[in-house]
Amino acid sequence: EGRVRVHEWQLCFCGFAPGAGFWGIFLLESDAKSRSASVTAVVSTRLLRLSQDAFYELMANRIEIVKGILAVLIKRSRRQNYYEEKMNEQSRELERQRDLIEKEKEKSEKLLLNILPVEVADELKAKGRAEVHQYEQASVLFADIKGFTESAAVMSPAEVLRALEFYFNAFDEIMDHHDIEKIKTIGDAYMCAGGIPVANHRHPIDIVLAALEMQQFMKDNFLQHPIANGQIPHWEVRIGINTGPLIAGVIGKKKFVYDIWGDTVNIASRLESSGVVNRINISASTYELVKDFFVCQSRGLVNAKGKGEIPMYFVDAIQGELSEEGQGIRPNPRFYEKLAQKANIG
Repeated sequence: EGRVRVHEWQLCFCGFAPGAGFWGIFLLESDAKSRSASVTAVVSTRLLRLSQDAFYELMANRIEIVKGILAVLIKRSRRQNYYEEKMNEQSRELERQRDLIEKEKEKSEKLLLNILPVEVADELKAKGRAEVHQYEQASVLFADIKGFTESAAVMSPAEVLRALEFYFNAFDEIMDHHDIEKIKTIGDAYMCAGGIPVANHRHPIDIVLAALEMQQFMKDNFLQHPIANGQIPHWEVRIGINTGPLIAGVIGKKKFVYDIWGDTVNIASRLESSGVVNRINISASTYELVKDFFVCQSRGLVNAKGKGEIPMYFVDAIQGELSEEGQGIRPNPRFYEKLAQKANIG
């Protein structure tokens, strides 16, 4: 309760309830008639001031409470923002790490596919090993560069490697174009095979077409390197091709290499070494499969080291009516029509 003096001889009492202002006025005087309007006004004014002061004090207390609540909420919000930012940073870092892993995976995949055929690489990843497969028929090509040994004796190693890279990179592109699988290079020797790792009926035709392209590339783009005595070495290519059964696959646990084995491979190597520079030397088995598409010349029986005398043939060009402008260099649509017909008959 509160008590207010109105005059020296008059007092009034009033009561306050929180949130409701004052709840009553009681004038302590015996004679209600003697109460004047001015006295009543003074009492009401003082009581109003008391109620306002109480209200302001109450609101001030509540404001302090609200300010405290807001401070806590702001603190929590800042803490939440901090944790959210940390989580975002971790998320960005995880994303960056994932991108790095993906890039490294792509590099590994590309490197693996540069070493192994796609089918063999997939088998190796799935099983942890790749089976050796047997093929009833495949075509093998060996190519050897004439003049390499002489050049290596007078050229720097860097020059020799640049020259080999120039030719072998071109050979790789030719093989990709004709769906031929490069097997390996041994010094200046280049080895590839058709009909593996996925068997197909076109491999004898494709590998002879590739050989003709290799031969033409050597004629058009031979490298010349000045040497000490003023001579200029001219590199040329000798090619041998054979068709027959073989096995292919990856053996060993380290440094995986896709390779081929069998007598078909050995004979192809002998055909190359028994051949002639700038000529494509093929076996009788290959000749029987390609003779309807290419101009071939019989060499008769030729002695092959370790194999005795075996029949050999030179491939000179594509048959005129099956080549562009009859030049015997590139096949025309009739060439592929005939190849499709032969496949259907087979």
